[in-house]
Amino acid sequence: MKLSVGEVGKWEVSLREAGYMSEEDHIIEHTKGDLWQMMSQTRGNFFFTNEKFIFVGGLLGTSNFAVKYSDIKEMKLVNVGGVIPIIPTGLMVICQNPENGKNVKHKCSVMKRKEWMEFLRKKAGL
Repeated sequence: MKLSVGEVGKWEVSLREAGYMSEEDHIIEHTKGDLWQMMSQTRGNFFFTNEKFIFVGGLLGTSNFAVKYSDIKEMKLVNVGGVIPIIPTGLMVICQNPENGKNVKHKCSVMKRKEWMEFLRKKAGL
């Protein structure tokens, strides 16, 4: 489902206030999906801006992240799910934390994952 111009504007204000986007940055794509961490699933929104890949979800926002495309180092298709991950909607995005140089893994679950993976590959220059 495509965001309306008004929805994009509201999200951009919220993402800027949260420190996830700069004033010059803009949302260019969006999809709903889930973030999987330690067998827990957080529903939310994935945003693709001119500069970053952003996830916002959950009630308290503890799972939120914003990653510059240049910090994405690797991506791979994975399965997601509970005890035995069998759902083929996962996309593992491996990024380098610019503050400590360590790799961070984000296991994202989205429909049309191959299309989003290709989109991220182009943006990240991989």
